[in-house]
Amino acid sequence: MTWIKICGITTLDDALDASDAGANALGFVFYPKSPRHVTAETARSIVASLPQQIEKVGVFVNETADHVRDIAKHVGLTTVQLSGDESTDFSRTLFHCMANQGLANGSQRPAIFRAWPAKVFDVPAGQSVGWDPVAAGLVEPDEAYKGKRVHKIHVAKNGDLFLETHGFRPGVISGVLLDSSTAEKRGGTGEAFDWERVQPWAGIINSISKLIVAGGLHPDNVQEAIHVLHPWGVDVSTGVESVPGKKDSKKIRAFVQAVRAMDKAD
Repeated sequence: MTWIKICGITTLDDALDASDAGANALGFVFYPKSPRHVTAETARSIVASLPQQIEKVGVFVNETADHVRDIAKHVGLTTVQLSGDESTDFSRTLFHCMANQGLANGSQRPAIFRAWPAKVFDVPAGQSVGWDPVAAGLVEPDEAYKGKRVHKIHVAKNGDLFLETHGFRPGVISGVLLDSSTAEKRGGTGEAFDWERVQPWAGIINSISKLIVAGGLHPDNVQEAIHVLHPWGVDVSTGVESVPGKKDSKKIRAFVQAVRAMDKAD
């Protein structure tokens, strides 16, 4: 079943509408420049009224690891999403900070999602993307393979991708969220990226992590995105809003129903 996250939650009513509609996760944006920004206290009060099974995802942009950890603990987050320029070393530091505080999800490991602009993977066939899953924090070499790296992946002219993962274990990043963000606008752009161009990468990312598709999704196009990319999950914000920061309950239900219809079709 496709994982569904309704992001940019700012009120309890919107949170309950999304939960009642069948969403798996709710996203709370702790980025002050976002029109969907919420304070830790507001998020905490909303989370306290939510069903336990709903995942609570905190979205952060270029904060310190200690700040992210403290907000996660105070609010009761189950997952952290990094949507800024955070390095993999930062992610490792945050992972250990969260682990030391006992902040883990159902897998008993801290859950950290990393947002990547899809344009990173949108390159012509035959050209190197220059993206290494080890450097990105998705996988780490087992002790017997220390010093070995996953080769940078190339897109062959026929569209095939090659990635060797033998000898590697999961890294500190447990999910990759692809969106249409820019340095000026961190998510919530309301614009979709070119799914067809990125499609060759979808299987590779899903084979070593959880691929989450975001950016410009709405009830009328989410089925096509799932058909093309077969993601583990989908993430929507602008596409189910009446105005920035305020959700539309009918759009939320239509979005969830569209995703579940695809699940049944499979």
